[in-house]
Amino acid sequence: MFTGIIETQGKVLKTKAIDSGIEFQMEAVWENPDLKIGDSVSINGACMTVTRLENKGNHFDFYTSFKSLELTNLSLLKEGEFVNLERAMSQGQRYGGHMVQGHVDGVGKVVSRKTIEVNSVEEFWIEAPAELSKYLVKKGSITVDGISLTIVDVNENLFQLILIPETIRKTNADRWHQGTVVNLEVDILAKYIENFLELRFSK
Repeated sequence: MFTGIIETQGKVLKTKAIDSGIEFQMEAVWENPDLKIGDSVSINGACMTVTRLENKGNHFDFYTSFKSLELTNLSLLKEGEFVNLERAMSQGQRYGGHMVQGHVDGVGKVVSRKTIEVNSVEEFWIEAPAELSKYLVKKGSITVDGISLTIVDVNENLFQLILIPETIRKTNADRWHQGTVVNLEVDILAKYIENFLELRFSK
C-alpha cells in the first residue's frame, strides 16, 4: 500500500528484454535508504518488487511482466529517463496522500499544459480511457504516475489538474507535455462502492 506522496525520482540505467517481460536497472537517492530484496516499490504508480540491490539500495533492479507492460507506461521507458518512486508504507508514518494500491487501471494522455502566472501553478488536462470516466469526480482523488492528486474539473473522460511548483519540482511532472503517456489509478473507494451497489441491486 502507498500514499501517492513521491519520495524521490529514479533514473533508468538499463533495460533488458527477457522472455516474460523486461528487467530494469535503476538509480535513485533515498533520504533514508532501507530497501531490501523483495520490497515493494511504486514505479510511476505501478507496484513492483525489488530483485537486486547495490549501494545501500540506491541501485536496484525490478522486473515487470508483459501484462504489467500492457497496462502501464513502463514499456515506454528508455535508458536515462526518470520515474517517480515511493516505497511501501511503513507503520506509524504520516498518511499525506490517499489510499494507493499501486495497481494501475490504465494509461492516460496529457492533452494540454499551461502555466498560470498569477500563482506559478501548472494546469494540466489529461485524457483517461473511456471506461475510467465514471470514476472521475470533481475534488476526488486520482493517482497519476504514482502522484496522489485532486481532480479540479471533469469534462467527460478529460480531467483537469492544478500542480503547485513543489509537486513539479519533486516529480517527473516537470517533463509532462502534450502527448505524454501517464499511468492512472482511480480511487479504490469508488470501486468498492460500485461493486457493493452492483451486488446489492443484482439481487
